[in-house]
Amino acid sequence: MSRLGRYVSLTVLASMLLVQALLLGLDLVFSFIGELDNVKGSYGAWDAFRYTLYVMPGHIYTILPMSALIGALVGLGSLASSSELTVMRAAGVSISRIVAWVMAGALSIIIMGLALGEFVVPHTDQRAETLKARAQGQDYTPGRISGYWQREGQELINIQLVTPEGQLLGVSRYRYNSEGLLQEASFAATGEYLGSSGWRLSDLRVTTFLSDGRSQTSTQPQLLWPVRLTPNFLRVAAADPEQLGLADLRLYSRYLHKQGLDAGNYELQFWKKALSPLAVFSMVLIACSFIFGPLRSVTLGLRIITGVLVGLVFRYTQDAAGFASLLFHASPFWATLLPIALCLSAGAYAIYRVR
Repeated sequence: MSRLGRYVSLTVLASMLLVQALLLGLDLVFSFIGELDNVKGSYGAWDAFRYTLYVMPGHIYTILPMSALIGALVGLGSLASSSELTVMRAAGVSISRIVAWVMAGALSIIIMGLALGEFVVPHTDQRAETLKARAQGQDYTPGRISGYWQREGQELINIQLVTPEGQLLGVSRYRYNSEGLLQEASFAATGEYLGSSGWRLSDLRVTTFLSDGRSQTSTQPQLLWPVRLTPNFLRVAAADPEQLGLADLRLYSRYLHKQGLDAGNYELQFWKKALSPLAVFSMVLIACSFIFGPLRSVTLGLRIITGVLVGLVFRYTQDAAGFASLLFHASPFWATLLPIALCLSAGAYAIYRVR
């Protein structure tokens, strides 16, 4: 990249980071004020503040497209106000090349967003919930799951407790035939994971229901249970979709599809995260079209207001499309892609008209 290209990219990147910091500061204040409503008993103001800090990475990830839009407007706007863009155009630099330099600056923001969503947000959200539960005196341990239900083929499974070490306590299994009639019900006191072999269930009581209406009960000291459930899989299944990474979201949505269950919420979160780079690029392209078009000679305040409005419209449109896809059982991929595609098309068309 040329020296001029680096200058444009770094100018836009610095503006994006500054806007991100300002938006994050405002979000921190309002989130803390909102969390103060939950302050009671042993959960004090300091605990609420620490909780707010832990959930901040997730908020950064959420407002990333808007901060990229406003930052690009501010960065390019400063270049336009100082006539630097005019000099570049007079020197023969094309608009497409300037847009490419701006996109190169936005690439760092995109990498930061992907790293946060995959490696930081799942851990900080869990730390936040742990802090809040313990401060409120609730019995909460990370990795512990209680009252978990799972469907596996023709079996319904209920696990009373999964310990952080991956041990099962109180495993109830209900096996049905193809007509939906209960054939067997069993209860195991404990379950130990053996790796690829499955689980070893101990202290079993098995009740078999016969076709003539009678039942038979037997006991077994141990039983090998060759099921695909793993401790990591149980952790993924019990977590909120917003707290999972791309790999975990894809894994669990595929599993739900194989079991004939609805995986819409997990697919929606997967595509939101997978297409987030395109969302940022679409916002930056909109910003470029504004600077080279109607916002070329306006004040900084008007640029910021325009960026906030466009960012909010994009976010709410994407959220509405996602909820509509869950409601009408449409494809979450197209629901997520549609607002992004509209922004990319509008931005590209506006820049084409300027040329």
